[in-house]
Amino acid sequence: MASDFSEKIELSGFKDVDEPAMSDLKRIAASYVKRFGEICEEFEKLFVKMKKVHAQPPHSEKYEVHVSVLDKGKLFTSAVTDKNLLGAADAALQKVEHEIGEK
Repeated sequence: MASDFSEKIELSGFKDVDEPAMSDLKRIAASYVKRFGEICEEFEKLFVKMKKVHAQPPHSEKYEVHVSVLDKGKLFTSAVTDKNLLGAADAALQKVEHEIGEK
């Protein structure tokens, strides 16, 4: 992930996620930060929070991903629940991107 984007991204709730998935998540978040920088009036920060819901072994848990983007003091938010963590994160980021594009 580009270092200039890392200060604009705050991830929480991902302590149990393995390194390859975290690397992919950071790459996805960085690409959206670049996009938010283009479409926002004054992009400030991206917040991505995850929690596991309906956890049932083995590997049948669902992930609830909440995304917030702070743009010139205004907060845009979305949440998605899915069995695929990266899919949920991407979908939540897409929702926020769409919401910002409609303002």
